[in-house]
Amino acid sequence: MITIAYSLVTYEVSGLSPATCEHCLSAIRSELIQVRGVVGVDVTPARSRVGVLTDGPVDRGLIEAAFAAAGCDV
Repeated sequence: MITIAYSLVTYEVSGLSPATCEHCLSAIRSELIQVRGVVGVDVTPARSRVGVLTDGPVDRGLIEAAFAAAGCDV
């Protein structure tokens, strides 16, 4: 039997709003999904939040670097 534990962490992102363009939303998803251990990303511009689903421990510094690469402040 294989057991996989998932963890969901939600980040509040300044500058993220319903007016955020699709290109910027895609950049956030693209950068975060490349972080080792991230298996899902849910961007909710209306709430200025991004949910990150992981399949194990992920270094917060890598998550923050991915947000920075996408041009966001967490």
